[in-house]
Amino acid sequence: MDESGFEAVTVFPYGHAPIGTPCIDRYNWQVKKRTNVIGALYEKMLFAFDYFEQNINSHIFYDWCKYTLILNLKTKCVIVIDNARFHKNKRI
Repeated sequence: MDESGFEAVTVFPYGHAPIGTPCIDRYNWQVKKRTNVIGALYEKMLFAFDYFEQNINSHIFYDWCKYTLILNLKTKCVIVIDNARFHKNKRI
């Protein structure tokens, strides 16, 4: 299983300006309009897929595991997760 996020707005790390004029722009880094998805694979088939209009944290991940992933698991499965900070919650 894994999760991923997608920005609603693409931020470009570069710009163009006439020679001798600084290239200045603004971006509010506090606004996070992300869509985050979590899903799992079983024999190359995606299942237990869900999306969230907020950042994933340990509470959201725990609820997804409990109410979506575990309810859709086949018997005798091994769950592989990466080392994300919210995976390290004691409840998980």
